Amino acid sequence: METKTNDHLLVNLIRELRDETTTLIRQEIALAKAEATEKAARMGRNAGYLVAGVAVAYAAFVLLLVGLRDLIAAGLIKGGAEVETAAWLSSFIVAIVIGLVGGLLIAKGKKALSKEGLTPRKTIDSLREDEQFIKHKLART
Repeated sequence: METKTNDHLLVNLIRELRDETTTLIRQEIALAKAEATEKAARMGRNAGYLVAGVAVAYAAFVLLLVGLRDLIAAGLIKGGAEVETAAWLSSFIVAIVIGLVGGLLIAKGKKALSKEGLTPRKTIDSLREDEQFIKHKLART
């Protein structure tokens, strides 16, 4: 009779372990999905900063190049430079300034993206806890 009781207890423990493990795996999958979605949203936002930086740099180049080039060229001519020299030098100066602004925006976007790892840290930590839990449960049986 005692053997049947022990067998029954062991079967119940195994069933309980199976059920808890199944629930645990489902919860881990849900956590991994949620974490991946959260990371993807942050990566998308940071990629948006990168794209915005490129777009602003391009728009600034197009809009400011003509106006600033003419302004700088006029100043160079007034300062004694020849018209041809003032034309190319003013374009070069404006391009360098706008390029630096665009470069800074691109660097900001890259830096933000590099901080976002794709590894689901919360899920890994939770799985390690689960491993300890299962080992503890098995040690009790």
